[in-house]
Amino acid sequence: MKKHIAVSLLCALLLFTSACTSESSTNKDQPSSNTAPSTTPSTNNEPTTSPSDNTTNTEPVKPADDSSSTGTNDPVTSPSDDPATTPDDPATTPNPDPDPDSPPAFQSPYAFEYPDAVRGIYVTGWSAGGERMKSLLKLVDDTELNAMVIDIKDDDGYITFKPEGELNANGQNYMRDPNAIVKTLHDHNIYPIARIVAFKDTVLAKKHPELSYELDGKVWRNGNGDGFINPFLKSNWQYNVDVAILAAKLGFQEIQFDYVRFPEGFEKKDKVLAYSMGEYKDKKPTKFIEQEKAYAEETAAYEAGLPPLQSAYDTATTTYNGDKTDANKSALDAAKKALSDYKKTLPKAPDFSEKARFTQLRVDAITDFVHFAREQLKPYGVKVSVDIFGYSATLPEAPGIGQNFSRISENVDVISSMIYPSHWSDGYFGIKHPDTEPYRLVQEYAKREKEKLSALESPPISRPWIQDFTASWLAKGSYVHYGKEQVDAQIKALHDAGIHEYLLWNAGNKYTAGVNYTP
Repeated sequence: MKKHIAVSLLCALLLFTSACTSESSTNKDQPSSNTAPSTTPSTNNEPTTSPSDNTTNTEPVKPADDSSSTGTNDPVTSPSDDPATTPDDPATTPNPDPDPDSPPAFQSPYAFEYPDAVRGIYVTGWSAGGERMKSLLKLVDDTELNAMVIDIKDDDGYITFKPEGELNANGQNYMRDPNAIVKTLHDHNIYPIARIVAFKDTVLAKKHPELSYELDGKVWRNGNGDGFINPFLKSNWQYNVDVAILAAKLGFQEIQFDYVRFPEGFEKKDKVLAYSMGEYKDKKPTKFIEQEKAYAEETAAYEAGLPPLQSAYDTATTTYNGDKTDANKSALDAAKKALSDYKKTLPKAPDFSEKARFTQLRVDAITDFVHFAREQLKPYGVKVSVDIFGYSATLPEAPGIGQNFSRISENVDVISSMIYPSHWSDGYFGIKHPDTEPYRLVQEYAKREKEKLSALESPPISRPWIQDFTASWLAKGSYVHYGKEQVDAQIKALHDAGIHEYLLWNAGNKYTAGVNYTP
């Protein structure tokens, strides 16, 4: 009897030991209570945790110091205690390739809706931070205007407020409380655009001549006394992007880069001024690479098509020499003409001269900056726009300043051509004095722009700058006073061309009353 009892106890002990061993084996591959849960991105970009016995703690945990220490705005969730979920479960394994279409991690302090169509005015930092802002707010509130382009880095190169950090030294207190200004824009439902003057920068050029151009050992300035920084240098790219990031963090919804170019007439100064080419010194221009490829393909096709025609001509010649009939003469003449005409299609070698190379390197530098800026600003969820000379849309490219309308347009969300009638030379588009015919000038420009944009796979929004000032510096008879009629004419011309977004420029921020902003 005792033996049976002993056997029973031994069996029970073995069963118990087996069960414990099995439980230990099951829990070994589970995340411990100190392991963060696996997550998968949801449609609203918030992390989704695995359920834990039908209870999940989704309360965000605030860091001990401040949220910036985590480097992200994503909430931190408590770990899952679900013993049934393993790290190999595809439903809970983090996706190493985040959805490129998902919104960025950065969250703007304000949420603005993009207007039906942006209709904006230019505002200096001085006006935005001063008494004039009241009248400008009233103008927008009382009309169909809905946006403001505000200087964040102005034409001198000053940041229009005093930011923290290294950029503080280049700031001015034009806007003493930029956060309050953006909040005011939000309260008035005004779409905020930050203007960043990129490569016209007297402030930085003076402090760092090596980032600019020098002549006879001194920083070069143009006829107006303006200094410029060098677009070939990536440190200048980053500087402008750093200022743009400041604007994005304030809540601006769009970054508009102006003076995205070399100084006017640079093609006449590039061999006189001293400056660095940076990484572009020994670079082959993008256009050269494209031209070389196209030339090689065209030459190969030409050479492949030549032998049959040459053979036909040789055969016709032999036939005619053996039997000089009218029919054989006609066949010989036809073969000769076909060969002659074909030889006229011999591909012409592209211009790979040093002059052409420097022209294309300027185009590359400007295009590359725009691409760089847009990529760097993607995490901040802002649109990127660029101001560009209107005539750039009418040319293959503006060689001196490096602006290629199509290539810049491929790298922005919005393209803003400056199409002020006063800025076109007499005779352009066949218009004797463009400033005196605002409707016709804008109409003619819109045709050229449409051709350029329609050729792009993903064209940007067209939002031109138009004129609300009088160009009294022009010769008598070549300009008119600009008021309601002239501003209305430009807006109507854009509307008739299917362009419904625009920006009004007046350097003093004094805008014409009674304008029909939505014809």
